[in-house]
Amino acid sequence: MKETEYLDDFEVDLHDVMLHYMRREAISTQLRQLLRNSAKKEYVELALGVSDPHANYSANEHQLGPMILENNSINEIFLLAQKLAAADLIVTNLPKTIYQAKLSYLKIGVGSEIAALLQPNRFWIGNTRTIWSHLVIKHKGDWERANEELKLYRFDDPTSEMAYKIWKEIYLSMEPSLEIISRISMIWAEEQNVKPGKQKYIWLDALCNALYEGNMNS
Repeated sequence: MKETEYLDDFEVDLHDVMLHYMRREAISTQLRQLLRNSAKKEYVELALGVSDPHANYSANEHQLGPMILENNSINEIFLLAQKLAAADLIVTNLPKTIYQAKLSYLKIGVGSEIAALLQPNRFWIGNTRTIWSHLVIKHKGDWERANEELKLYRFDDPTSEMAYKIWKEIYLSMEPSLEIISRISMIWAEEQNVKPGKQKYIWLDALCNALYEGNMNS
């Protein structure tokens, strides 16, 4: 099977994906401005999806924003965001940076989304939707196998060392799959006369969201 056929089971309307992308791109711009202005409280509440759920789907989906705020200080969260926005931070150190902050309830899903919206051409998001899409590519389009494998990564204690090692490994292995999804999206974009979003990983996140929603509604 050619890689261009991996997503043949899915029908994705890129006009809808673009609307999703544009909303997230605007929030990304807002977050970066708030960070530069050291508007700590406003930044943190947005970055955690509290003031706008579209700013962090990982936090909103699991209702983690209020729990993170309740168990960590604004300054601690803002300091982590500054580290995730650093120009010298490389992808391989991203999971370690998030976990070394030792912030309750703020792990790879929420943290990688914070990083991606601050540096959307460098860091991808490692949440349920993007990881599921990665697994679909890994299994050459077999979304049922992707569903089964994703179930293996549900932990009673997401803060455990085992959970950290597994999620770190998954996150760092996602890039080749995301590149395949990107290439397929270019074909779809030409077919549907849609210009792909310039912010690479916000665009890919919007695509993964559409793929996942299509699976859940099928």
